[in-house]
Amino acid sequence: YAALARVDVNLADFPKLSVSGNMHTQGWGTLDCLIGDRALDNYTQFDAALNIDAGKLLPKKARLSIPVFASIDKIVSTPQYDPYDLDVKLKDAMNLAKTKAAKDSIRNAAVDQTTIKTINFTNVRVTPKGKNHLWSPSNFDISYSYTKTSKSNPTDLLNDMTKWRVGFGYTYLNSSKYITPFRKLIKSRSQWVGLIKDFNFNLKPSLLSFRADINRQYGVYVPRIV
Repeated sequence: YAALARVDVNLADFPKLSVSGNMHTQGWGTLDCLIGDRALDNYTQFDAALNIDAGKLLPKKARLSIPVFASIDKIVSTPQYDPYDLDVKLKDAMNLAKTKAAKDSIRNAAVDQTTIKTINFTNVRVTPKGKNHLWSPSNFDISYSYTKTSKSNPTDLLNDMTKWRVGFGYTYLNSSKYITPFRKLIKSRSQWVGLIKDFNFNLKPSLLSFRADINRQYGVYVPRIV
């Protein structure tokens, strides 16, 4: 048996929410596949993602833009057979256990699962208002992202990776006001003097920008003692 489902919610002025999932059970396969090609596990996959501008939840006077993205993705695969003894089905190996703790330990060691959690704040800034200056708060932006991936399977007791990223930026845009000192002095329309006549310069900067990013990651790996 197999199933696939997806739901998207995207309304004006509301968060965008996406939820999807799929699964199959042991023995699933297409009509033309061989017996040996059929699934030997119970598989489930779930994914949920949310996009929202949290700044819209604040008063308009705050003039804050806070784009937020958050997601979680979980994959679980439970094998039909004991990964340490492929001649024995997992449910039979669990039935031989005398205590519930022993059954849970056998199941946890056999399951292959992956979980990914993410949250991002991208380009958090103050929206511009009025004339832009070098010191205007709207010229600054901040970004932050966090991702954690956790894995475990019959050979890995723990395999975690956590990543952080922080970014700080500044961008100043200004309309250019060019000065052409020779345009009024040279009346000739000859193309030979066009280069001198069109010479110009701008006293004020039209673009100033810089960005700094900090990246950090931390991983833990613990092999399973089989």
